[in-house]
Amino acid sequence: MSCLASCCAASTCGLCSTVASGISRKSARLAYCGLFGLSLIVSWILREVGAPLLEKLPWIKSSTQTKTWYQEQAVLRVSLGNFLFFAILALIMIGVKDQNDKRDSWHHGGWTAKMVIWILLVILMFFLPNIVITVYEILSKFGAGIFLLVQVIILLDFTHSWNDAWVEKDEQKWYIALLAVSIGCYLVAFAFSGILFIWFNPSGHDCGLNVFFIVMTMVLAFSFGVIALHPAVRISLFFYLLLLHDQLTCCKQLVLIRHIFMY
Repeated sequence: MSCLASCCAASTCGLCSTVASGISRKSARLAYCGLFGLSLIVSWILREVGAPLLEKLPWIKSSTQTKTWYQEQAVLRVSLGNFLFFAILALIMIGVKDQNDKRDSWHHGGWTAKMVIWILLVILMFFLPNIVITVYEILSKFGAGIFLLVQVIILLDFTHSWNDAWVEKDEQKWYIALLAVSIGCYLVAFAFSGILFIWFNPSGHDCGLNVFFIVMTMVLAFSFGVIALHPAVRISLFFYLLLLHDQLTCCKQLVLIRHIFMY
């Protein structure tokens, strides 16, 4: 049995090393997203099964708290470990402007060490006193908003790059594909908004604020979609594309813009 256990451990370590080396050769952004997704899965698992375990830890145990409180503690501690991991990486990367910087290799490589550090940080968070987690809970309410804002900016940059890449091909099939993807994203967004009504507006609870934000999100999404299709907006975009098109000379740009203004 001991020999079998040793073989399994060696195989597991070899597998982790292979995966880590494979990640280093690909996009680091996808790897970090995967690690962030893993933290969400760990939070969900500990929320469901971790409450009885936390009740046995003397520095966390409290006779006045409910099961829900212990579930929140599990999620917050994983979240704090995740925050510290990415905060440390962010501080290390301050001032890095190109791939010639030695620290850039730390960003794209060293995934085995990163995974070990991430696991250790998450585990260490369960040894902190409750007061530290309480302070983090208060601060995280503001930090979560900033985090979501940054993610929205990154997502917008990605979608604009995606749109520009397909439009530059200047072929009908790519325009059709872009239209299909856009319609599909709208359908998924509104379908998911409907699911949010079920998740965040359970029967028997007063969740008016949740309903307000969900409805406003749907209204704004629909409004921006209508505005984007308005002729005035499309003409403005057309001007922008004309001015940036590297195949047009300055004279041709002025003639085309004047022609559009006349009609």
